[in-house]
Amino acid sequence: MTLSCVFRSLGAGLLAALLCGCATQGASVETPPAGSLDWRMRPPAAGLQDVYNLKGAPDGQGPQAAMTFQTKNAWPITTTTSGGDSNNGAVVQFRRKLPGKWADSVLYSFGGTANGDGSQPVGITIRREVDEASPLLVSAASGGASGNGAFVELTPNSSGGPLTESFIYSFAGPPDGANPWGAVVSDTAGNVYGTTEDGGTYSTGTVYRMAPKATSFIESVLYSFGGGSSDAGHPLSSLIIDSKGGLYGTGEDGGSAGAGAVFKLTPVGGGGYKESVLYSFKGVPDGDRPESGVVFTGRQAPRPTLYGTTVYGGLNNDGTVYRLNPKGNAYTETVLWSFGSVAGDGEIPTGGVCVSTKGVIYGTTLGGGPAGSSGLGTFFILTPTTSSGTTYKETLYSFTGADGEYPFAGPSVDSKGNLYLSTEAGGTYGKGAVSTTGTKVTAKLKCGA
Repeated sequence: MTLSCVFRSLGAGLLAALLCGCATQGASVETPPAGSLDWRMRPPAAGLQDVYNLKGAPDGQGPQAAMTFQTKNAWPITTTTSGGDSNNGAVVQFRRKLPGKWADSVLYSFGGTANGDGSQPVGITIRREVDEASPLLVSAASGGASGNGAFVELTPNSSGGPLTESFIYSFAGPPDGANPWGAVVSDTAGNVYGTTEDGGTYSTGTVYRMAPKATSFIESVLYSFGGGSSDAGHPLSSLIIDSKGGLYGTGEDGGSAGAGAVFKLTPVGGGGYKESVLYSFKGVPDGDRPESGVVFTGRQAPRPTLYGTTVYGGLNNDGTVYRLNPKGNAYTETVLWSFGSVAGDGEIPTGGVCVSTKGVIYGTTLGGGPAGSSGLGTFFILTPTTSSGTTYKETLYSFTGADGEYPFAGPSVDSKGNLYLSTEAGGTYGKGAVSTTGTKVTAKLKCGA
């Protein structure tokens, strides 16, 4: 069983208390200095601002994907891994009706393999990110014609209402890909790129491309991961693409120590790509098992600075936030935060991070909080305390169950600077919840998934 399977079914834990304070890595809890941050958090007693509590079929249930937004109205859209009409998952949009009042619309319900459709949708992207006419691209980890997952395009109807499935590709398994977990990314030519956890020549995952052709797509496998000590393996994350077409991502295993790796695919002409491992994680006290992708800041090419998380490793084996800095023809890695180093800290960061232009890092952990290993997860903010970004202070919010539990995805930010979170369980009905953080970001963010 790969690591991704471990986190898909979670039991209830003890109710966690709200904790809002700051801690320097390895130091005691303290209050942040006034004016030191580029965010504003609501008073601790107020907690998160509720957006919507999912109800389960025929509503959505169990969101695990980072949200996407229509640029025009900044309404969040996400996928849920179950729920919908046949409990195979759904695409759900949340709309603000009145101040503080939200409603959801199920835009599409997946039918599963029995109906020739995808199942367990886990990644979503708006193809052009312009308006309500933009198609949605969804990765479904299972379903499809052979049960190996599917890539789906959903097109809005001119009259509004539910979406129409305008294209579906069913992954076939080796030598094709299988089980796509991450959202896809597009280039300026309209090509779409993604990863599959399994499949490929060696059954350890692929990077694939969907090339547009008329109203359809043609799929090709760009790279089959080999796993082992010389390559990454089993990618679970979304890719990012730089200004020269380079593709960056992570594999949850492989690498020189078998603890996962960060990789890059570089175009080499003629439609080909060359893969290189940028960094191999070493395990404790280094990171171990990156499930989320990377995000870059500053220049995009040829060697950007990269940020990400690992679910294990660090000083306490509770996970890390790391940074990769280019150095000559290689990369050097720095563990920016080891979870579990302060009382009530989070643990197991499965989602990607958002990084501001000022170096502030926003993210979530699947577990942890004041209840420790029985905790329901946290939302964290890491603020650099030095200009070089070598030490950080953490501000932490712990989920209580009533406002959600187990935030699998990292935070998402809309065009107005509002941060949104989703949890795969908890909330009023125990089926997951969506909330805003009470945090208004005043610096531009880039987010990974």
